[in-house]
Amino acid sequence: MIRILNILAVLGLMASAVHAYSTKYDTLYQAAQVSKLKSQLHNERQAIAVLRAEWQLLTRPDRLQAAVERHLALEPIGIEHLARMSDLPARPDRGDEIGRLLAATATPKEKTATRADEPRTTGSITRSTTTRTVSTRTPATASR
Repeated sequence: MIRILNILAVLGLMASAVHAYSTKYDTLYQAAQVSKLKSQLHNERQAIAVLRAEWQLLTRPDRLQAAVERHLALEPIGIEHLARMSDLPARPDRGDEIGRLLAATATPKEKTATRADEPRTTGSITRSTTTRTVSTRTPATASR
């Protein structure tokens, strides 16, 4: 009985040693991966810094001005290019855009239910578009 317990204890000790070594080597592998990723990150940050420096070099105002003069035929803005607000045309009245959109998206059943003589509401002001018509028919023409 004691021999069986000794054998089980030795097997348990060996299993725990194998588990400890596998954990150790897995940890070393993960640490190497982290180190490799850190070096890649450092290299990428250096590349970004180089690209930013090149961008700043390419977008210098004096360099851009020379390129504009060489490739574009621009003229400076003068007083004759400026206008007053009173010179602009009046903005056209666009009407009730939301009502127009709702009417366009209404189903045929809803279109027949809405009448043109119903009052129109815009904001808190209600406007009625109905007009009264007076009939001037005589009784003789009404029976026809």
